[in-house]
Amino acid sequence: MNAAGDIRALDSAAEDESPALRAVRDANGALTRTRPTPAAAFYAARRMYLKGRRVDMRALAEELGISRPTLYRWTGQREQLISDVLWSLSDELFQRAKDDHPKHEGPKRLLAIYRQHVAGLVEAEPLHTFLRQETQVALRVLTSPRGSVQRRTVRRLAELYREEQAAGTFRPRVDPDLLAYAVVRLTESFIYNDALATLEPAVDRAAEIVAVLLE
Repeated sequence: MNAAGDIRALDSAAEDESPALRAVRDANGALTRTRPTPAAAFYAARRMYLKGRRVDMRALAEELGISRPTLYRWTGQREQLISDVLWSLSDELFQRAKDDHPKHEGPKRLLAIYRQHVAGLVEAEPLHTFLRQETQVALRVLTSPRGSVQRRTVRRLAELYREEQAAGTFRPRVDPDLLAYAVVRLTESFIYNDALATLEPAVDRAAEIVAVLLE
């Protein structure tokens, strides 16, 4: 995985991003790992998460050789940083799913992208670990309407729906923003289990309902 290349394609809505994530777009990943910069802080947190470690702000500051106030200025609060990390990984899966279905169009393409994207989320071991280790934090970051992961996912889906709508291959029965929100909320209810803090393998059931919404 080319993290630097993938992350440059992430959503550009400034209100949902930390300075660290914004800095990643213009950073060379190989260089930022060797000196303390906002982008280096993001990459360090992402490596920590992917290894199944708790994203610890004190440990990050020590690794980078900076003060915690500086780290917070770059990344925002801990949950903001975790949100950025989770979003970056989710959006990479989403972009890959889009690239993998160039011959499909309309609802068929939308459903194929949906299935691949959600399946990738369900299979991600670091996410399982995060949900087990920090259940309430994970659910808050992933599913809260006030969190940036949900907002950015809804926005990304709505963009996709409008692409197909503009191409004349998809005629949504409701506004794309509302449709995207409904799909995201439905998906959350199927794949996140609040009580057990695990991911339920219910992608097929969720996809059946999403297929109806996309008709």
